[in-house]
Amino acid sequence: MCNCQCASHLKDFGTIERFIEPCILLLLSQKESHGYGLMEDLEKRCGEKVDIGNLYRTLRRMEKNGWVTSDWDKNDAGPDRRTYAVTTDGLHYLEEAIISLTRTDTILHHLLEGYKKMHHGDKIL
Repeated sequence: MCNCQCASHLKDFGTIERFIEPCILLLLSQKESHGYGLMEDLEKRCGEKVDIGNLYRTLRRMEKNGWVTSDWDKNDAGPDRRTYAVTTDGLHYLEEAIISLTRTDTILHHLLEGYKKMHHGDKIL
């Protein structure tokens, strides 16, 4: 292992911690859903692939924070499923997250444009 600061040793700056929370709230603001439905929609509509265990831990934390509620959906044709819905506090948190992410998007855009200008349009890998 080298002591340099080369790209292979730098932190992955392409991820945004806790990005999944606003994604879940956005999806639930459109319709109630169960865990597996959320997992599929997160990948299809938000580009976030999550493991089901992490998703349920996140949903429990979000429920503890008052951003979502859950209820058991009785299903005669199969196992009962817990269905999640967004709360008013969850919608407020989503609005705050969008404002913050918009600022982050602007900052990142300026950084990337500055890099392109400095390096005459070199490809960013």
